[in-house]
This record gives sequence, structure tokens and C-alpha cells, in this order.
Amino acid sequence: MNFPIPGFIPVPSAETMQLISIISLIIGICVTVMGILFLFLNKRKWKEKYTPAWNLIFVGVLFIVNHGIQLII
Repeated sequence: MNFPIPGFIPVPSAETMQLISIISLIIGICVTVMGILFLFLNKRKWKEKYTPAWNLIFVGVLFIVNHGIQLII
């Protein structure tokens, strides 16, 4: 299913899209690790809820899954 793309819409090359997906995959891994780190640091203190840590983990996993699938396909 190929749709015609108008000339005024910039479309990056396949290599550029692959580079963007790899960088986003690395960012997703870093955000997930940071969320897990915050989760364990806050568990030791027993102070607050862990909502920001879980949000970081969720966003990181979304990045990993989305861009991992883009790299596979």
C-alpha cells in the first residue's frame, strides 16, 4: 500500500530513520534504568509514592518496544 507523498513533506532516508530508531532505543534503555534506579532509591527511604519512577519505567519501555519493532521490521 504505497501512498503518494507530496513534495513539500520532507522524508528522511532509510539510514537516517534507522539511526533515529537506534538513538531512541538507547534513550529508552537509559530512561528505564533511571526509573528502576529511582524506584530502588525511594524504596529504601520509605517516603513517597513511586509514581515518577514508574512513569519513567513505563515511558522507557514504550520507547524500547516501539523502536525495537521499527528496527526489526
